[in-house]
Amino acid sequence: MFKTIPNSTKVLAVFFSTEMWERYGFYVVQALLALYLSLHLHLSDSATYALVGSFTALTYISPIIGGWIADKFLGQKKAVLLGAVLLCCSYIMIGFATSLNFLLMSLAFIATGTGLLKPNVSALLGKQYAKGDPKSDSGFTMFYVGINTGILLGTLLPIQLQSLYGWRVCFLSAAIGAAFAFFVFFFGIRRFDIQEHGRRTKSALFNWSIALGTIILAYIVFYLVLLNPSVANTFFIAVVVIATGIVLSVAKKERGGQRYKTLILLVLFLVSVFFWAFYFEIFLALTLFITRAVQPVILGIHFPAPYYAAVESFGVLFFGIFFAKMWKKMHYKNMAYAISIKFTLSIFILLAAYGLILLSASMSAASTLVSAWPIIAAYLLIAIAELFLSPIGLAAVTQLASEKVVSMMMGIFFVSLGVGGFLSGKLAGLAAINNTSAPLAQIKTQYISGFGNLVTILVGVLFITCILCLVIKQLSKRIQKA
Repeated sequence: MFKTIPNSTKVLAVFFSTEMWERYGFYVVQALLALYLSLHLHLSDSATYALVGSFTALTYISPIIGGWIADKFLGQKKAVLLGAVLLCCSYIMIGFATSLNFLLMSLAFIATGTGLLKPNVSALLGKQYAKGDPKSDSGFTMFYVGINTGILLGTLLPIQLQSLYGWRVCFLSAAIGAAFAFFVFFFGIRRFDIQEHGRRTKSALFNWSIALGTIILAYIVFYLVLLNPSVANTFFIAVVVIATGIVLSVAKKERGGQRYKTLILLVLFLVSVFFWAFYFEIFLALTLFITRAVQPVILGIHFPAPYYAAVESFGVLFFGIFFAKMWKKMHYKNMAYAISIKFTLSIFILLAAYGLILLSASMSAASTLVSAWPIIAAYLLIAIAELFLSPIGLAAVTQLASEKVVSMMMGIFFVSLGVGGFLSGKLAGLAAINNTSAPLAQIKTQYISGFGNLVTILVGVLFITCILCLVIKQLSKRIQKA
């Protein structure tokens, strides 16, 4: 029924490798940033959570700008290459950062470069599948395996580099990853003559002038957001309003079934915000919880907090191959409703993971460290939850969005990650430790209280998600009637 575009399997390898190396570089910073701020720069929990939350949010909000630049001015291919160059330079900067202010400047550049690269690789991959082709779920899941291969490397290797050679070498290895991403993509698009969405009608000079001006302006705004938490609050509220307005504006201009498809995307974006708000705790509250209150040795092997993020990535790799085959065999009469069910299951599994963490902390003796094994099991559950939402969400954008705005809509999907990342910084405050030198029993009591609040909130989120799933079911019926 559906005809997959020729060479899609070979081209998938190009996108797989590009994202793998880009993600390696990014997760060198993402996985270690909270530890770097807390242990090296001695920031408080509250300041650390606010900064890491804002940085995480910016790196996922910036794709809406990168998608717009690609759609209107540069095209996806040039945007990806420019993003890789900016990332390489920013990782070199962070490697030589000598102050918190210089670190913030480097982080703002990382957010800018990520915004150019990330949505446009995904949008180009979506072009390799015909509209409605169920193989897109399988392709995006394999693409997601590539992403998590990079994350796995980025959470395992850097901690070893840091312990042997220090923070500078650790961060400079991220620049090497970005350079690899550039060359893999550069030669891949030439080898397979990869085509992109849309056509630019203005002159090259005009397009580059607008694009570079927008990039510089975005960088300045990102730096100010990282520098001032009060600015961050206003900024992210504005982002939510603007992103919602953009989707509704697009839907208003559309006709027939496409309008309802766009509205379904808006609902899916909301569920995505819920998921990522709790997912990103693995780099915030859960990282410091593991460092302070979980057994640091497993089977005689030192097992620091970043290794748990590697466990989650390994889970995505291991289960991702299985899910890719499973999605490939499934054919949906109602694709949008099937996607919403997967999103709902992701929230349910995430709730189970947090419940396991809370239970393990509560049942351990007050003066002893929490066993690492239930935390590992919880991280594997988070990996399964991620597979039910993130690659499926990427595929949903390319299948439900109009081709005219697919890069922009992909950017808005990443905005949902960004808003979730910002909320994650706020939620982490529920588990902040005021006195890190307090006795272990006191620290554990605060974490149990904090995680108990998070579980309660997640129960409410699951209820809301079930209602939204029914909303999507009704919208899907209108698509069929249109």
